[in-house]
Amino acid sequence: MKRTTAIVCLSSLLITAGCSDSKSGGGKSGNDEQKASGAVIQQFADAWVKAWAPDGKPDAAGALTDNPTVFAKRLDDTDTALVASTVTVTPQGDPKCSDASNCTQELAVEAQLRGIGTMKWTSTATAVKTGDAWKIKASGDTIYPGLGDTNYLKRVRALPARASILDRNGVALTANRPVVIVGVASGATATPATYAAFTKYLDVDGAKLAARAKAAPAGQFVDAITIRAEEWEALRPTMGKLPGVLTMGGTQSLPPTASFAKSLLGTMKTATADTLKNAGPTASAQDQVGTTGLQYAFQQQLAGTPGGTVTLRDGKTKLTIKTVFSQKGTAGKPVKTTLDTAMQKSAEAALATSKLPASLVAVQASTGQILAAANGPTPASYNRAFQGRYAPGSTFKIVTSAALIGSGETAATVLPCTNTINVFGKTFKNYDGLAAYGAGTMQKAFNESCNTAFISQHARLPKDGMTKAAAMFGIGRDLNLSINAYGGQVPLPKDDVAEAASMIGQGTVTASPLAISLVAATVDHGTAMKPVLVPGKDAAGAAASPLPAATVAALRTFMRTTVTSGTAKVLAGNGAVAAKTGTAELVSGGKVITNAWMAGYRGDVAFAVIVEGGESGSHTAGPILKTFLSSFK
Repeated sequence: MKRTTAIVCLSSLLITAGCSDSKSGGGKSGNDEQKASGAVIQQFADAWVKAWAPDGKPDAAGALTDNPTVFAKRLDDTDTALVASTVTVTPQGDPKCSDASNCTQELAVEAQLRGIGTMKWTSTATAVKTGDAWKIKASGDTIYPGLGDTNYLKRVRALPARASILDRNGVALTANRPVVIVGVASGATATPATYAAFTKYLDVDGAKLAARAKAAPAGQFVDAITIRAEEWEALRPTMGKLPGVLTMGGTQSLPPTASFAKSLLGTMKTATADTLKNAGPTASAQDQVGTTGLQYAFQQQLAGTPGGTVTLRDGKTKLTIKTVFSQKGTAGKPVKTTLDTAMQKSAEAALATSKLPASLVAVQASTGQILAAANGPTPASYNRAFQGRYAPGSTFKIVTSAALIGSGETAATVLPCTNTINVFGKTFKNYDGLAAYGAGTMQKAFNESCNTAFISQHARLPKDGMTKAAAMFGIGRDLNLSINAYGGQVPLPKDDVAEAASMIGQGTVTASPLAISLVAATVDHGTAMKPVLVPGKDAAGAAASPLPAATVAALRTFMRTTVTSGTAKVLAGNGAVAAKTGTAELVSGGKVITNAWMAGYRGDVAFAVIVEGGESGSHTAGPILKTFLSSFK
């Protein structure tokens, strides 16, 4: 009886243990299976994450399955189909074991679909025990439910229309216009004549294009340049039939002409590593994105966000079984600027008359809003008008006059205009067109732009006199514009020679055309204003305390009489214009050359022009300004 009882009891224990393993997962043996299967599922989840990482490989994840080669390819193909940049795979809860050799566990998957957004789903990993080892069952459903052995995922991305950059009146400065992407077929299809044509007609480095084509996979389109559709139509008879030339149509956000406000609005090209980073997480390497100017600065606002769908499709019929992910795109938002379209065109037309590199900036004096900024005579992406760092020459006598008036001098103070003046061994002279006239008022020295007259007063100013005076005009501060701009600098002079040079806008004094236009605007308005290109983005308001009333009155008289009877007479007859000329010397290539300046205002519009290598403000910059002023009231 004991033996029988003992056997019955033992059998009962075995049945209980068996029930625990197959149903509840409890007991020591059940815990072992949960732990073992859970460990391999976690390893698989980690390997999946690495497989879908940039430059990841699926081999390690495949090796954890019962069919490594097939599953690795399946996992890699799904990654390629979704264009996933990263993924997180998180096992949920504990594995559930149906018997000692089969356990399942849900996986929460969150994939970042490059250029679209986040797609989430839950799949199920099945761990099977073969001998002493646990393996993941190589099923497509482990990746996505419903994939099975033959079905697949298909993604479609939809870009919203890019928003426009607007002028101050809401008129579109950019719009989505037809373009043609011109390139060549990969391999050796294109001939030397083809690449020579790219260099000659499209300014594309033919040798580099040839190297790219030879290195590209067979059957690939190797893009070279994107041009306006009308440009391609003009080139089609010449280039269209050359061996290897291929084209693709599309649209791109462009101004009305290739030259219009190019350095401000900026350019767009196929994304690079740098511009893709600026474009944000929903951009794609194939997208046309802003590369310079406002197109770059406001890329994400203008582009909006793309939409997309992912469908599960039948592997045999290719038909859609169901849509498994859908995201609506959001339209881009326009960027409104302070630019005046008509004035911008006038500025560009005026610069087109120059044979030398030149820039022109016009601002609304009372607000600091930028009305026009142009670089010529040919369009360029580099914005000299905002970023150029030049010695301002005699236009800086506006600041010097303010400093001297602040020291107690007046418009009637007598200043000696000599041919030269020596400051501690350094000889300064006047520009070549000015003959010494002896004693004269500060107003006359300003009108005639006599260097020696102003330098003769350097001892009246404290060491920081010019630096502080410049700050009254907003010079020396960070402009904090939406796009890069230089506000100028007037460092503390290291000695009397440096101080003397700063009084005539030379030495260590530098400024951009924008900064000098704001100097003129300060005289016109009476207070230096912060420049604004994009309202709401760029800080507006006063950049300094108002100039003393006596200083404003004197400077306005100085600048007006410079037009009526001084070096800016070229502007006479264009209304109540006030101006100051400037000629700045610099050494380039061992030679002394000059840049020509003119700055001033009329009504509520202040302006500045620089001509690189120009003879003088009156002879070189003046005619450009005259053309500009004649185009508007």
